[in-house]
Amino acid sequence: MTFGFKLSHRLARGFWAVGTAAALVACAGENPTTPVPSNNPVNTITVSPSTASLAVNGTLQLLAELRDSTGVTLSGRAVSWSSDAASIASVSGEGFVQAQDTGTATITAASEGKSSTATVTVTQAPPASEHAGYYVSPSGSSAGNGSKNSPWNLATALAGAGGKVQPGDTVWMLGGTYRGTFSSTVSGSSGKPVVFRQYPGEHALIDGAGAARTATVLSVRGPYVVFWGFEMTNTDADRTWSQTGNGGRPHALANYALHTKYISLVVHDAGVGIYNDPRQYDVEIVGCVFYNNGWQGPDRGHGHAIYLRSNTGPVYAHDNVLFNQFGYGVHVYTNPGDGLLNNIHIEGNIAFNNGTLATNSSSSNILVGGDDKADGDVVTRNLTYYPPGVSATNMKIGYGSLVNGSVELTDNYVVGGGPVLSMGYWTSSTVSGNSFIGTGSVLSLVDPALSPSKFTGQTAASLPTTTKVVVRRVAYETGRANIAVYNWGNAGEVSVNLDGILPLGAQYEIRNVQNMNGAVVTSGTFNGGSVALPIRAVPPPAPVGWTTRVAPATGTVFNAYVVTIRE
Repeated sequence: MTFGFKLSHRLARGFWAVGTAAALVACAGENPTTPVPSNNPVNTITVSPSTASLAVNGTLQLLAELRDSTGVTLSGRAVSWSSDAASIASVSGEGFVQAQDTGTATITAASEGKSSTATVTVTQAPPASEHAGYYVSPSGSSAGNGSKNSPWNLATALAGAGGKVQPGDTVWMLGGTYRGTFSSTVSGSSGKPVVFRQYPGEHALIDGAGAARTATVLSVRGPYVVFWGFEMTNTDADRTWSQTGNGGRPHALANYALHTKYISLVVHDAGVGIYNDPRQYDVEIVGCVFYNNGWQGPDRGHGHAIYLRSNTGPVYAHDNVLFNQFGYGVHVYTNPGDGLLNNIHIEGNIAFNNGTLATNSSSSNILVGGDDKADGDVVTRNLTYYPPGVSATNMKIGYGSLVNGSVELTDNYVVGGGPVLSMGYWTSSTVSGNSFIGTGSVLSLVDPALSPSKFTGQTAASLPTTTKVVVRRVAYETGRANIAVYNWGNAGEVSVNLDGILPLGAQYEIRNVQNMNGAVVTSGTFNGGSVALPIRAVPPPAPVGWTTRVAPATGTVFNAYVVTIRE
């Protein structure tokens, strides 16, 4: 077995430009070719899209493709971004555009003396009180017409309302509790997804209480559909099951469709938070918060936040927050013959204390690998934490003795557990920029051919002393971001730079994810630069119906937060 490092580069996942609250536009997808290593200088730069139109406060991710004089795509080259009118459209160092005011701005990408531009036109957004589309409510009826005054029930809209819901439509979920189980069969089309979204300023909750143990509360079977911003839970108090295996508590979401997105959902106290069928691809889970999912079985704790399989991919789980499950946080796993684990991207997630609700087992914050082959997977920029005393394997990349294909393990910050990292068998691995930090065992390199020199580890004798603050913008939703604070310096307050996250003048609030429906940690009007974030310990949220064991408190050493614009 050899341990090789491959040069690989991923331009970007497909992106959506978000203009108004009711409109999403699907754009370019994954780069189909793998860049070839080249030491030649940059000859051309192509920025895509080259033109774009955004409403005020809209956002857009620009991509820059670099090629040498022979046409070979170049990777690993520094690219600088600038705007000639930042007051109209600002741009971050990663090409993320934020529309500030009406007008036109030219965005430039430059590298090694070459440059290319994109033109961004910013138009006035519609008044916040105007939201086009149809409406559903807990008291709605199939006999309604889908207006705000005569809304449908949710089941009617998910079935397409007799053909009335068409590609490109938005269905607004008015506030209240939607009870029961649901199946989404409506379909959008390429560039025109059907969007189910919580109405601004209201709280829509789907409660699966009363569903059969083996049920799924929301099964998604139609392609090109988006689910955005609402909450899902199960208020049934039974958290134990006398049988082993799956089926101990209804799952929240199951994806059986292509080209779907799950954005900024809050999912807790279900069985599995979300599951992806292996035949499905072009699936994205972004900005969601998962906690207290799962149940206690006689063999172990079951139920994970995100459970992914895919025969082909791509499937993306990025910038989610996952904590306090009975099972795993991210569970990229398959049984023999149940599908493959190919081209799955786990990026920028915050995962802590997963598996700690179980009384007789431990699970990992992130697992990639199972009883069938994994290949082309990417695990990058994730942030994880277990407090001292938790002996679970924090991050497990590879499973058992199975030899997998390729994996990229880069720029992750993994703290706590024992071991902090378990690395299995891969025929090709890209490993760089990671930090593995613990008070006990740090590395378990299952493959004896793996070189420990490729892994950076810190133990109790040399733990960090400088507080680390990481801000991750959540795609598609203006003003939303996740914050992870590793408070190594025991600070009572940290400074958080929110430039490129919040528009100037925005009314914002920051919440601790362990108290999502409680009091805000801090709020105000954003005037640019950094805001002060007080660090206070909060107790972990109590699981519905479960008092046998609580998740360990993170105290003031580690906390995670969500930034949003106040509606």
